[in-house]
Amino acid sequence: MVFEQFATWVVDALGLSGSLRAAVHFWVYDTLKITAMLVAVIFGVGYLRTYFPPEKIRDYLDGKKAMTGYFLAALLGIVSPFCSCSTIPIFLGMVGAGIPFGITMTFLTVSPMINEAALVVLPGVVGFELTALYAVSGITIGMVSGFALNRAGFDRYVKEFEFGDSDVDVDEPSRSERARQAYVEAKDIITDIMPYVVAGVGLGAVIHGYVPQDVVTRYLSGPLGVFGAVAVGVPIYTNVLGVIPVVESLIGKGLPVGTALAFMMSVAALSLPQFMILKKVMRKELIASFAVTVATGILLNGLLFNLLI
Repeated sequence: MVFEQFATWVVDALGLSGSLRAAVHFWVYDTLKITAMLVAVIFGVGYLRTYFPPEKIRDYLDGKKAMTGYFLAALLGIVSPFCSCSTIPIFLGMVGAGIPFGITMTFLTVSPMINEAALVVLPGVVGFELTALYAVSGITIGMVSGFALNRAGFDRYVKEFEFGDSDVDVDEPSRSERARQAYVEAKDIITDIMPYVVAGVGLGAVIHGYVPQDVVTRYLSGPLGVFGAVAVGVPIYTNVLGVIPVVESLIGKGLPVGTALAFMMSVAALSLPQFMILKKVMRKELIASFAVTVATGILLNGLLFNLLI
């Protein structure tokens, strides 16, 4: 592959050897590979998403009930790589449109945890099996969390807000306008997440080149490793794509799959900055319950997969 050949050329040109050679090769190769995938996937999905603006997503979910609504909300969360600042207005729009609270919470949980770019990048770094586990378990956690919070009546803790009428007739954009919109969105998203990707690959490179395998297997392989992965993951503020290279390196060093999944999901779905933003639209009781419910799902998911795999 051209990226691997280029990474080999770089370390050869620099005359590197040993652990430093392995770390730099990992950093160059994974950065180029992930960036290329991101550009292609985010632009392509961004173009398709011009046909499905947030209002259409909200209207499509309106009227859906029970498991169908929860499952559709989870799928829409996957193909909606919105940041928190745009996910929350969609959440408000869904509630304002009368869509059941549990369905909206499912969308809010899955949207940051899983996105289509991660599903494309993951097979190349951790394999199809872990990618499938990540997707299925993320959807399950989102649906169960939304259902549980709804049954517990936590919809009463959504703050009052006014939702304006967005049913305004507008001209359908042309193909060139859609392409331009997709380009601008892709540029903004990539610019926003690239620092996290580069930093994540860099940390993964350090782990790959310098952290002894026995350190990982000795301290992170037991049941407490899953709890530690979630506890460490919550304070970290990064996109799921930024943590994938770290998970790749840790798995290569012997980290159990369940612990790796727990760390990756907690970083994406449970971050302190996200909770600060949610304070604008949720009362503290709902934020705390949302965090505990999702964290519990992630912990159980990690422990289960460690037992099965």
